[in-house]
Amino acid sequence: MRNTIIYLIGHYGVGKYTIAQEIAAQTGARVFDNHLANNVIFSLIREDGRTKIPERAWDLIMTIRRQALTAMAEIAPERASFVLTNALMEEDPMDREAFDEVVATSEKRGGVFVPVILRASDAAHAVRVPSAERETRLKMTDVDGALAARAREILRVTHPNRFDLDTSEIEPQEAARQIIAHAGLVAAQQSALREATS
Repeated sequence: MRNTIIYLIGHYGVGKYTIAQEIAAQTGARVFDNHLANNVIFSLIREDGRTKIPERAWDLIMTIRRQALTAMAEIAPERASFVLTNALMEEDPMDREAFDEVVATSEKRGGVFVPVILRASDAAHAVRVPSAERETRLKMTDVDGALAARAREILRVTHPNRFDLDTSEIEPQEAARQIIAHAGLVAAQQSALREATS
């Protein structure tokens, strides 16, 4: 995989981080999990995975994200690939902005962009959300809070490279394999199109 950004989007507990780590293991891509940015702020305000996060915190987190995207666009190696993760909601203008900024970063790099919508069953969520690992990473661990969040609509993504995957009953390695295969197909199509128009 070369110069590709895979953007894993889904509710809490669908396996975004775990699958991102597996994609990285299989391809050498670099992971920019949303908690790399979030936890800079969460660790300072003592976010506990249950209490509502102050709105001001999200503005600060967006500043950190933008700096990371600038690094990807302007100073990361040309061949580098990235896997990003986020829970993005349709009704939140900041979430649409976050998505658009990742698309713009991929365009600046002249690379392949693959948004992936991950979903999982209620049963899978109930098992995954209260895990000790999530608590350690300052993630949402409140099952009721996560269930309420799942009532919110995930960002509507109409990008032509979109890939949808239900993670309820497949292992992270297989989820990663399917996403990598789709990204490879997109890359081949883009390469063929470039050759045909040059």
